[in-house]
Amino acid sequence: MIFLNKNKFLAVIFWILSVAVMYIIFMFSAATGEESEEVSQNLLSKIIEFIGNFISHNTLRKLAHFSEFAALGFCMTGAIHYTFGKQKFYVSLIPCFLYAVSDEIHQHFVPERACRVFDMFVDTCGVMTGIGIFILLIFIISKIIKKKES
Repeated sequence: MIFLNKNKFLAVIFWILSVAVMYIIFMFSAATGEESEEVSQNLLSKIIEFIGNFISHNTLRKLAHFSEFAALGFCMTGAIHYTFGKQKFYVSLIPCFLYAVSDEIHQHFVPERACRVFDMFVDTCGVMTGIGIFILLIFIISKIIKKKES
């Protein structure tokens, strides 16, 4: 049996999560415009039912783009952090941005979907938010560990 140290174990977990998030993004993008519209309308009706009508359909769709890419940014940053070292946070922006571009190109070939530069921007903002959340969590965890050690 192979034993991994903590960082290698976390690297493997974050790489698996990154691939899983990329797969989820791909599957959402593979849905036709009609299927995608139905999913988001159903979600919007549930939101309205529970907390009221405070969000438009278009805003919900942009939040979905933002959120799925925030998850990718978080997971990819964890994967790169635990694989290559602590000071490489910025590196995860590159593959995530390229995935956002490929996602929009993919949507261009799906019926009733489109390739939108604005969505690439929203996706990239989500990635940067995910990276920021990861950095913040690492900072907080390191402060807690240092406090316990002293």
